[in-house]
Amino acid sequence: MGLKEVGGISIGISPAATEKEHVEVYKLPIDYMDLIMYTGFGYAGRDILLTRSADAIILGCGRIGTIHEFTIAFEDDKPIGIFEGPWEMGGELEDIIEKSHRPNTKIAIGSNPKELLEAVIEIVKRDKIEEYRIIPDSFSTKT
Repeated sequence: MGLKEVGGISIGISPAATEKEHVEVYKLPIDYMDLIMYTGFGYAGRDILLTRSADAIILGCGRIGTIHEFTIAFEDDKPIGIFEGPWEMGGELEDIIEKSHRPNTKIAIGSNPKELLEAVIEIVKRDKIEEYRIIPDSFSTKT
């Protein structure tokens, strides 16, 4: 909803095969979406498409699917933001990171949403510069 309030374009990736299934079976909204891709893959398959099609992911409160999205992004070496709040998920994800015994410099953690987003954008910039040898001044998030 916030994205639409600032004039953004919202693309959803649905676990359902149709709009009817999206709304009636999965009980998911269609408001605020400019485009919805109906995958028919359920949540597990949808999570893979969702995560792999993004430059980075930001996770907040959630359930088991959040852990699934996190592990896909972690294994794919994607930039990850973990939004801390009054929920347990941030702590759970931090425990998984600690127990993984695998260093990862592409994870930002914070409770301020604006600062967390800025940190994740910086990780994406750094990642793109390293990956494509882009000149830093040519990569801008301003439109």
